[in-house]
Amino acid sequence: MALPKLNESPKFTMKVPSTGKRVKYRPYLVKEEKVLMMAAETQDAKATMLAIADTIDACCDGQFNKNDLTTFDVEYMFTKIRAKSSGETAKVMIPCESCSTNNEVHIDLEKLEIKVPKVADTAELSEDISIELRYPPFTALLEHDLDDLTNTQTAFTLAGECIKAVIADDERIDVQEVSRAEMTEFMESMTSEQFQIIVQHLSKMPKLEHDVKFKCVSCGEANSQHIEGMQSFF
Repeated sequence: MALPKLNESPKFTMKVPSTGKRVKYRPYLVKEEKVLMMAAETQDAKATMLAIADTIDACCDGQFNKNDLTTFDVEYMFTKIRAKSSGETAKVMIPCESCSTNNEVHIDLEKLEIKVPKVADTAELSEDISIELRYPPFTALLEHDLDDLTNTQTAFTLAGECIKAVIADDERIDVQEVSRAEMTEFMESMTSEQFQIIVQHLSKMPKLEHDVKFKCVSCGEANSQHIEGMQSFF
């Protein structure tokens, strides 16, 4: 007789922030936690992010491609899974703004939310050419820093990842069906003003964020700080 399998069935539901679609999920198990710990031990941010995406894929039951998830999808979805796996409260050390003493702050992970702004799905570049926009997948951010949009190559690469389709003369052209060289030529034909439409869209990409308040254990100063990014919560 074969041994039974434990805890394989999803028990909870959440929304994928970028799409609004609901998926079922379960806590991560020892097999996933082992992979996460091994990735963390490498101190390689890329390896850790890929391990987190693999964990989301293993723990969720729904119609989505993990490689299509945005960075804020990955941050939010993993936080929800982590809350059901290792406790709904995270202890983080935050320095006092006045004396720099580290303070232990408890954050309720279940209260963390992603605010996805309502933005236009399309942008008009000219009278007869428009583009469908999206937020880039997390895989694109593994190689490029979103906070470095002043870097020409970074801005150009990530802007390209924001274009889902080109609409010309009432014909919709999916960018996945064109060559990289053709896509590069299309983007290089833009004016600076047209290119900035995409960069502005990119700069508004949501993040996992939270406002925390605490009284410093050292100087007694009341602190109110804004923290963001998944690394701030674990």
